[in-house]
Amino acid sequence: MKDIAIYRLQRVDKALERLGAAVGRLESAARSLDVEAVEQKEDPEEGEQFKLIKAELDAVKADYNQLHSAASKVADRLDDKIEILANASQSASS
Repeated sequence: MKDIAIYRLQRVDKALERLGAAVGRLESAARSLDVEAVEQKEDPEEGEQFKLIKAELDAVKADYNQLHSAASKVADRLDDKIEILANASQSASS
């Protein structure tokens, strides 16, 4: 049981890492569009491509926040269960 829980938490952590990397790439792309718009003397807020990337970035950030929250809850629950098992093991050996 403990191994399965650790495996699942590791998968959540890896997913968080991948999502964090994706957010970074999207932010970099958005900054790049921002720079291009400034160089072309355009308002970056007016570009359709900018709006699409910003909307996607906002959606990815929301997903990241949800996943991060879920991972924290899972980690807390796992810690609680491990502590319960450790206490049960100690009292059984006493």
